[in-house]
Amino acid sequence: MDILYALGAGFATAMSPETLLATFLVALLGTLVGILPGLGSPAAVALLLPLSFAMNPVSAIAMLAGVWYGSSFGGIITAVLLNMPGEGDSVIATLDGNQMAKQGRGGVALGISALGGFIAGTFALIAFMYLGPSAAKFSLMFGPPEYFALMLMGLSLILWLSGADLAKGLLSAGLGLFIGFVGIDLESGMPRLTFGSVDLLKGIGFVPVVVGLFGLSEVLATLGQKTDPDEMQTIPVGWKALLPSSRDEWRRSMNAIFRGSGLGFLIGLIPGAGPTVSTFVAYAVEKKLARDPKSFGTGRIEGVASPEAANNSATIAGMVPLLALGLPASSTAAVLMGGFLIHGLVPGPLLFRDHADFVWALIASLYIANVFLLLLNTALIPALIWILVAIKGILPALVGVLVIVGAYSLDNSFFDVWVAIAAGFVGLGFRLVNMPLAPLVIALVLGPKAEIAFGQTMSLSEGDLSVFITRPWTALMLGISLLVLCSPLVSRLTAARKRAEPSTASVTSDRGRSDSKDSQSHA
Repeated sequence: MDILYALGAGFATAMSPETLLATFLVALLGTLVGILPGLGSPAAVALLLPLSFAMNPVSAIAMLAGVWYGSSFGGIITAVLLNMPGEGDSVIATLDGNQMAKQGRGGVALGISALGGFIAGTFALIAFMYLGPSAAKFSLMFGPPEYFALMLMGLSLILWLSGADLAKGLLSAGLGLFIGFVGIDLESGMPRLTFGSVDLLKGIGFVPVVVGLFGLSEVLATLGQKTDPDEMQTIPVGWKALLPSSRDEWRRSMNAIFRGSGLGFLIGLIPGAGPTVSTFVAYAVEKKLARDPKSFGTGRIEGVASPEAANNSATIAGMVPLLALGLPASSTAAVLMGGFLIHGLVPGPLLFRDHADFVWALIASLYIANVFLLLLNTALIPALIWILVAIKGILPALVGVLVIVGAYSLDNSFFDVWVAIAAGFVGLGFRLVNMPLAPLVIALVLGPKAEIAFGQTMSLSEGDLSVFITRPWTALMLGISLLVLCSPLVSRLTAARKRAEPSTASVTSDRGRSDSKDSQSHA
């Protein structure tokens, strides 16, 4: 009852005109940040910091947190409609979301994403209220060994996402690891895989690679194809086209949303894991639980609903260690922490005791932002689809411009533009040979993080590898990784045994028939 009373007091503060206006504007701005490739929530929050100086603390932090939260909604729009994810959070949604858009069901993909994000955000905020301080202690149990085991478990998901052709999946992952390891070796401080290039010393940026792999490769693949006006007219753009059309699709979507919400919240509590890892895990779980895993990547609605729910839930969960422990779980959270300090608020255990009114007002403003984002995103979907249908003829050129601008805007570097262009041709080659892109992206994201965590673990344990089996959480996650890695071998042995059983049965029956013939001849 005390929690509900405190939340009510928080709503009374958050419903002030200044805070409401700030929440609405940043909900819209956050959506636009998510749409624009290359900008990203850390840069958006940093750009808004000066504007927060003259605002009261509640309005200021609500504005900064709203941009962070809102960008997780907006990123799905270009990922689904243009096959161009701007950040790692929306990469996995392209696999089935863009296929749904090509089938004329882009509105359904975006509609279930908005609904799933709203449900996941509400679930995460409720969990935040009741479990926040306690759940934050869970993240303290994760040191470098646990973090390495978590990243290794994420890398093992490559086997699930590779489909039937494991060799192509591993080759794709190997390329992702190669790209991720380019730059300065953090252990020795020496250049690695730079081939004498000064530009490669800073490494190869994630955003130029993904916008090239997904967005520019789509442009290259559609060059020379003629637009069919009749086909354009058949794409549904009304409100009825935003939601699943069958009861079975509703059931599968809601189950996926609830699973993604729970997974996203748990993974979001872990510093450094964040929404990107949670989306990969959620997608892999849905694929593992499906009766027909091979259908993923062809337009399965669960492949959109669960990762987006995990994305939004993990974003909210990332605020738990920030507020309760003063521990930023991501780069965006680190920038947001600067906003707290500017207004004299020190995130940590004492924040809930000394500034409880502020904490509950912030939680209430996130509830309000969640509603605004649902309304804004569902309202924008028909207009966005209508615009894309109207400009379908020039869409490849528009996507190409967005890729170049998004890649250049990161560091004002033409080198990133060339990286995006090269990644576009690599993505086109992957399409031509039917090689999966998901393993490459997973390895690109998790490989360098796993390397850092392993180096830190070896430094702390002085090279003793037993640390990975003496710590319970580490041993558990490594065991899960081992089971996942062995699953293809077990599946092949089981399939071989099943194939052998009919032949054995046929040999036995043939022997029975020959024995009966022999007995008849003797008779």
